Amino acid sequence: MKESYLEIVELDNGDIVLRPASEDGEETMPLATLQISDDTRSSLQDRYFELAKCMFHAGIDFVYSEETYFDEESGYLEDEDLRPKILH
Repeated sequence: MKESYLEIVELDNGDIVLRPASEDGEETMPLATLQISDDTRSSLQDRYFELAKCMFHAGIDFVYSEETYFDEESGYLEDEDLRPKILH
């Protein structure tokens, strides 16, 4: 089975997105979008992107945690080999 990779990138409009990594260089549709306010960016300076990465990682950890909150019909992936890998 083909591995799937995710990437966290900042778009030109300032949004930070989690999206599937593209092999052909084309942009893919975001799975999640995070907008960080100008005040927070100023307060965190260069650390705002680290904050975004932590937030996305927390969401991914929640989805793939051992304590699933999904029923059997939701398609929860238990096989770690099927879980997406993350690029930064």
